[in-house]
Amino acid sequence: MPATSKCRALAETLLAEFDGLSRSFADERRRQREGKLSESRLDNYRCTARHFLIWLSLAGIELRAVDGSIIQRFLQHECRCGASCASVRVRRWNRRRTSAELMWFVRFLESAGHIETTGELEDNLRLLDAFLAGLGDEGYTANSVKSFRYACTGFIVWLHLSRIRLRDLTPDVFTQYLNKEFVCSIPGLYSSRRKRGTEACHGQLRGFLRHLVSIGRIAPLEPVPLEPALPARLERFALWLERHRGIAPRSIRQHVRAITRMLPALGDDPGTYDASLIRCALLDAMRPWSHSTAQHLATSVRMYLRFLVSEDSVPATLVAAVPSAAQRRLSGLPRHIPPDDVERAIASCGGNPAGLRDRAILLLLARLALRAGDVAALRLGDIDWDRAEIRVAGKSRRQAALPLPQDVGDALHAYIAKARPATDEDKVFLRAMAPARALAAPSTVSGVAKRALDRAGVTTLAGRGAHVFRHSQATGLLRSGADLDVIQALLRHASPGTTAIYAKTDTVMLQEVAQPWIGGSAR
Repeated sequence: MPATSKCRALAETLLAEFDGLSRSFADERRRQREGKLSESRLDNYRCTARHFLIWLSLAGIELRAVDGSIIQRFLQHECRCGASCASVRVRRWNRRRTSAELMWFVRFLESAGHIETTGELEDNLRLLDAFLAGLGDEGYTANSVKSFRYACTGFIVWLHLSRIRLRDLTPDVFTQYLNKEFVCSIPGLYSSRRKRGTEACHGQLRGFLRHLVSIGRIAPLEPVPLEPALPARLERFALWLERHRGIAPRSIRQHVRAITRMLPALGDDPGTYDASLIRCALLDAMRPWSHSTAQHLATSVRMYLRFLVSEDSVPATLVAAVPSAAQRRLSGLPRHIPPDDVERAIASCGGNPAGLRDRAILLLLARLALRAGDVAALRLGDIDWDRAEIRVAGKSRRQAALPLPQDVGDALHAYIAKARPATDEDKVFLRAMAPARALAAPSTVSGVAKRALDRAGVTTLAGRGAHVFRHSQATGLLRSGADLDVIQALLRHASPGTTAIYAKTDTVMLQEVAQPWIGGSAR
C-alpha cells in the first residue's frame, strides 16, 4: 500500500477511535462547569485531547501506560503530527511546561479507566489531611499549615503521576522525586511550574514522611545526603578537629569546605607535599578573595597540615610553609552603641511570649556580654538558680561560670515559667512559632538583636547583630573605670591582647595621654 494510502487509513482509524473520547471529554468539562464554558474553549479541549491521542499512536505508546514522563514528552515534543497525518486536522503544538487542558483530559481518562493508576490518590490525600490537622493541634499557624499542604500535595501528585504506590517508597524513589524531571500538575488540586522544589518544601515533606513512618504506612527511610560523602582523610580531619581542637561543628564544616576546594591544587597524596607546592597553591587560592577570607583559608590549611603531622603523613616543619595573611592588630575600633540605646532596645520587647523570650536574650547579651552562639546553646541545666550563676562554654568549649544579675534572672524566669512551650527540648530558647524546637543557629539570636534595634529606632554605624551588645558592655565598663583584667574575665578572652583593643574606646583617658601633633598649634 502506498505511503499516502497508509496515512489516510491511519487518519480514518484515529478519527473513528478518538473523536468519541474527545467529544465525551468536552461534554464532561461542560457538565463540570455547568455549561459556563464557551464553544471556543470547548474546541480547545477537544483539539488538545485529539492531538494527544494522535501523538500517542504515532509514538507507539499504549493509552493505559501514560504517566508523568510520557506527559512531559508530549508537552515538549517537536510537533510534526500534522505532517505525519495530513488527512487529519491537527493544530501545531507549541512546546510548553504544562497544559491545563491536557491534564484535565488525563484525569478524565483515569476516571474512565483508560489509564492505569495506583488508585491511591484520594487515600493519600486523606492521610495528608489527618497530618495537617495534627499540625493545627500542635499550634502551627494557618500559613504554616498551608505551606505544608502545598509541599506534601506536590509529592502525592508526583507519586500518582509516576504510578508509584506509597508502600513502595524507598530512599531511591525519594531521590528520584528530589531530582524529578517533569512538572507535577493536577488541575483543581495542585499546580507547579517548577521541576524541583525548594529546600523549605523538602524539609516540610520530610515531616510528613516521618508521620507516615510513625503510623506504619511506609518503612523508615534512610536520610538522603544533601552533600556528597567526604573522602576518608577529610572525615578523619573533621573528627580530629572535634576531638583534639574542640572546634564547634559549624567551624569544622568551614575548615572542611576550604580544604575540599584546595585539594585539586594540592593533590590527594600528602607524601608529595612540599613548601613550594603549599605556598603556590595557597597564594593562587587567596588571590580572588578578600583579606578576611584569605586569613580563614590560611588558617584552614595550617590546621590541615597539623592534622597530617599527627598522622605522620608530612613532616612537622611543613606547617611553617603556610604564608600568613597580613594582619594589623588593633587597627580598628570595636563598634558599640550608647547605654541609652541598649536600654531602649531592651524596653522595646513586648509582653507576649516572643517578647518575653527576646527580652531575656537581649539582657544576656547586654549584661553578660555573651556571644550569639552562647545564647543559642544555653541549656536549662546551665542555670544554677540557687547560686545565681550561669555556665557558658566559649569558642574552645571551655566552661565558665558567670554571675547571674537580678534583672537577667527575672527575665529568664518569666520566659521559662510563662512563655516557653512545654517540651522535652533542654535548650532554654525555643522558636516562637510551632514546632517548639531550639533556635536553629546563632544567626537567629542576631536576628532578635537586629529587630530590637530597629524597633527602638537606633541608627548607628555600629553593627546591628548580637555582637554590638557585647562590644557596648565592654566599652561601658572600661569608661566607668573597670580595668582590662575584669573585662577579659567577662568576655572570656584567652589572650589579654584580644581585650586590649577596647583600650582605644576610652577617649577620656586617651585625651590625657595624647601628645601634641608635630607642627600643630599648641592648646
